[in-house]
Amino acid sequence: MAQWHEFVDPADVTERQRLALLEQVFDPISIRNIDRTGIKSSWSCLEVGAGAGSIARALASRAREVVATDLTIDLLAPLSELGVKVLRHDVLVDDAPGTFDFIHCRYVMEHLPARQTAIERMVSWLKPGGTLLIEGGAPTPELSSRPVVARAMEAALTIYGQGLGSEPRWVRTLPQPLIAAGLRDCGAELCAPPVQGGTAMANWVSATMRLTDERAIAAGLITPEELASAHAAYRDPSFVDYTWLGIAAWGQKGETS
Repeated sequence: MAQWHEFVDPADVTERQRLALLEQVFDPISIRNIDRTGIKSSWSCLEVGAGAGSIARALASRAREVVATDLTIDLLAPLSELGVKVLRHDVLVDDAPGTFDFIHCRYVMEHLPARQTAIERMVSWLKPGGTLLIEGGAPTPELSSRPVVARAMEAALTIYGQGLGSEPRWVRTLPQPLIAAGLRDCGAELCAPPVQGGTAMANWVSATMRLTDERAIAAGLITPEELASAHAAYRDPSFVDYTWLGIAAWGQKGETS
């Protein structure tokens, strides 16, 4: 089974553009979720799967200490100027990068082969009273307003599942995995931003699907003509879908007696 950094090259220009779109769309949502945890300037924080570093940067402006980890860290180098510690780190394998008051990860868990293990490991890295916040995406092709878009999304999800072991539908089980890991005061919230043609959200969804286009065609899951029609929809301002469910879930580690 491949890992995300093997599936796509983070240094590629088009991938950097895709990540920039992701940040444009989802950073305001993530930062809102982070701020409502009551983050304090004295906290130590861990960002797992830091990507291009925007959330680690936001944490650095709010907390005393920030560690940013990923399997590929080339895009994270500028964070060192802010005092952020950058580590190449595999959440499933490597030793604990420290102990933390707050741990956050976004769009990571659904792409891991052992999700519950990853959650339990992160919980073990929390200080007593510390908070874990997980954000995940659960695409729902069946809700698409255009059948060809639904088919293209299903094809992409199949390729991600086969290549990475991704399971976006797992996200819909939150917050149960946090409860199972022993966290308390767990909760979850859903957001479903409109995927309107020509917007950053639609461009990001289209770019994320494009990563699988060649594989999907080769596997006979969809035709080039169907994919062209689906990507055209994402450029069409009259097209609107609510097929991207973003779910945030949180929980707190118990205090020691």
